[in-house]
Amino acid sequence: MGRFRGRLSRLERGAQSEGVILRLRDGSIRVFDQMEVAAEMFLTLTDLMVGESCSSEILDAVRAATPESRASFEEEYGSIEMVTYILAADYQGGWVDEYRLLEDGTLETTRHEGGSEEAERIRQEARQ
Repeated sequence: MGRFRGRLSRLERGAQSEGVILRLRDGSIRVFDQMEVAAEMFLTLTDLMVGESCSSEILDAVRAATPESRASFEEEYGSIEMVTYILAADYQGGWVDEYRLLEDGTLETTRHEGGSEEAERIRQEARQ
């Protein structure tokens, strides 16, 4: 049994150097290529910018990961709960659309009307 654990440890170290390992709460392990993860995070954000939410095998695995594994993933690649804003120019009404990807993968959309306190706060943050 000791030899098996040693081999398993070596395989995990090798996979970790070239991949992203997620330990799931059910005890299983998922491994993804680092470039695949980076691309998926970028594509998720770009989908969010146009108000879309797509399914993702990687994000589903992160949702099912242990707290420690998820924290490690999010430290490296950012949170899977994302938010982005589309700001209209003043001559267009100054509104702000907020697109928020929630924990469960659903998309929440909020429009902050021009001149509202929240729209002004977001626009001020964007200026900085």
